[in-house]
Amino acid sequence: MADMQRKHLFSADAIPAPAALVDPLTQSILSLNEEMEEWLKGNGLSPETLLKPEPIAGYDCLLRRKQLEDGTECLLLINHGMDPSPCKESKSAIYQSLIQNTPTSVLILNVNGLVLEMNASFQSLFGLTDGIIHQSFYDLVELHEPSFIHLVKEGLKGHDATGEEVRFHAGGRELTCTITVSPIDYKCGGCIDSVGIIFHDITEKKNAQAELVLLQTEMENILRLQKAITYKVVRYGHDFVIELASGKMLSRLDLTPQRMNGKRIEDVFDKVHLKKIRPKLEAVWAKGEEYTYEDAYKGLEYLASIVPVKKDGQVVEAICSISDISLMKDIQRQLAESEEKYKSIVKYSPDHILMVDTYGFIQSVNPAVYEHWGYGFSDLVNRHYTSLFAEESQEDAVENFQIALNGTSSRYLAIVRDGKGKERRVTITNIPIRVRGQVIGIYGFGQDVTEKLNMEDELMEAKELLEAYFEHSGDGIVLLDPTGRVLKVNQRFEDMFGWTNEEIVGDVVTFLHRSDQYHQFQKNLEVVKAGKRIKDQEALRYRKDQTSIEISFNMNPILNNEGSLIGISAIIRDLSEKKHHENLLKKSEQLAMIGQLAAGVAHEIRNPLTTLKGFLQLMDEREEDDFYLTVIKGELDRIEIITNEFLALARPRAVQFSLTSLTRLLTSSVDFIKMECLKQGVDVRFAVEEAQVYCDSNQMKQVILNVMKNALEAMQDGGLLNVQLENDGHHAKISIQDNGSGIPPERMKHLGEPFYSTKEKGTGLGLMICQKIIKEHNGSLSIQSNVEEGTSVDILLPLASLTHQ
Repeated sequence: MADMQRKHLFSADAIPAPAALVDPLTQSILSLNEEMEEWLKGNGLSPETLLKPEPIAGYDCLLRRKQLEDGTECLLLINHGMDPSPCKESKSAIYQSLIQNTPTSVLILNVNGLVLEMNASFQSLFGLTDGIIHQSFYDLVELHEPSFIHLVKEGLKGHDATGEEVRFHAGGRELTCTITVSPIDYKCGGCIDSVGIIFHDITEKKNAQAELVLLQTEMENILRLQKAITYKVVRYGHDFVIELASGKMLSRLDLTPQRMNGKRIEDVFDKVHLKKIRPKLEAVWAKGEEYTYEDAYKGLEYLASIVPVKKDGQVVEAICSISDISLMKDIQRQLAESEEKYKSIVKYSPDHILMVDTYGFIQSVNPAVYEHWGYGFSDLVNRHYTSLFAEESQEDAVENFQIALNGTSSRYLAIVRDGKGKERRVTITNIPIRVRGQVIGIYGFGQDVTEKLNMEDELMEAKELLEAYFEHSGDGIVLLDPTGRVLKVNQRFEDMFGWTNEEIVGDVVTFLHRSDQYHQFQKNLEVVKAGKRIKDQEALRYRKDQTSIEISFNMNPILNNEGSLIGISAIIRDLSEKKHHENLLKKSEQLAMIGQLAAGVAHEIRNPLTTLKGFLQLMDEREEDDFYLTVIKGELDRIEIITNEFLALARPRAVQFSLTSLTRLLTSSVDFIKMECLKQGVDVRFAVEEAQVYCDSNQMKQVILNVMKNALEAMQDGGLLNVQLENDGHHAKISIQDNGSGIPPERMKHLGEPFYSTKEKGTGLGLMICQKIIKEHNGSLSIQSNVEEGTSVDILLPLASLTHQ
């Protein structure tokens, strides 16, 4: 193609300088341009002069020769001292001929790489316009391929290139071109003026080649993987001879083309198989019809086809094709086996299975439906499935049926009526039946969960009852794991001990015990682990604030169905109120007994005491400074005091309630005790608010003086007696505090008991009488004491305004 372009596109007339084209083989001038003719004529020379090998002598010029690609020579006449540059016209005949008249894409670049010219084919190929004229080809993104740039640079150096393949990315598509680069030296001075580049678009050719290679590869793979045998059978008289046997499946039968080609069928197949093949070949030759059959040979299941080839109406040969159908047969057997398994599953499944068409009509059901729901076969087949549902479940049934028709399985709970009209709760799973991607029906799988749900309802109700008992029980309840760690406690437990459930879950319950009680807890734990119960055991435990609390508890093992211990329940009862009532009852009994005793003792003692005191008085008048008489008189006075206290406990005293200013009563009592305070070096701090109460002023004064005397006796070495009266709008509160030695805790709990006193000669009856008086006035008396810090007694009385509302 390059030769044809040179002969047709280049001519001497297209060269803008005296030029000629010469065929060196025939020594003939192909063409002269006008400039060369004028120069020869002006110098009296003939055109044949140009065929001489020597330069033209005697003329001020130089004849340069250049070998063209098509074998011709271009002779260019260069005048000395003249610029051999091309003519001044912007477009010469060579450009017009080379660029415009060829369908091949052409690009002309000057020595600097600027675009001089391009034809329409080039513009169409790369999607460019005339706007790139005089631009550098380096700026054209469409031509930015390293291999192409290298070819152009080599062309500008004078190196030709032909048939170089280059792949371009232009206009969002890939182009493959063969490139021809031709340097052009118009001046014939050995310097390249420009480069002509020809692009041959071979994209389609390349794509076609790639597709062809792909098709060839696929065909080879198909032939390689195809499990088949093909052979031709020709009949010679009575013999059938095999020719042209081929196919990969031959190896499965321990055969090769060499062992079959040219052999009789008797030489290839065993006697058993020969008895099957020969009759079929005889039938094909006799009837001239194709014969297809299935058989097995050497463990290979195959499908065979014998096709007759006729000539002049007679069978001259037969083409036998054998295909491996072992896999297909295996699939068929598996399908048959799966079908049998499916039928067994459907038949013997305890679930209720219905097959429904796309319109909702029942096509078939399994035996479980008849057995469990009490329907006959004719009762269900061709019946619409919605008729089985109770009214409240029909909407859900239709909605889930539609979901299955759309190709998605669904599951829901519905109420179904059985054959006797009884409602049953059933979980239904709808599964679409697909054939070739289309839903042709629905399988409905039903499980009767009526009894299960009823049992769950009962269990839920029982659970709610147990939880209600657990949370609202009057006893504290704690659930433990087998190691004694807390799993859960109820609200009563939290109220009793001060810990919340979140604080103690996971902790060993020994936080309720002192260290000396751990051993007993471990013993109790072992007893319960052995499956035994601990019942009504009383103990002392400790709250979060470390205060003690008297309790009784039961510990019971929690066993699972296998009899294994999975937990422990402890039921704890607060005995504080019970113990308080027991103490009150005990004190009441003691008081009753003391009252009876006191009445008798006081009655028997007072008469002799009166006589003794009278005679002692007479003796006292006669004897002076008798120490013994003084002692006897003091002791008799003491006996009289005790006797009066007995009488105060034994019989009710006449109580005269009246509106009394507790402020004045307390003030007078403090004034009365101040002298004793000065003797013992005790300071008095006194602060009162106005408060009026209904009381027996004598009894109330007796109580106040008794408490203040006890405070003074606790401060033998001096101290501070603090007396206050406060009015909170509801009660009057009298506080009497000392900073004496205090009362130990082990003695505090016995205060108020008869004949128990913290004083050396005390009877304990004084405090009992004080408590009795305050109780008769609807008030309360409380004592707090700390060793080495002192004791505080608080008396609380209702105000007069509240007492008479």
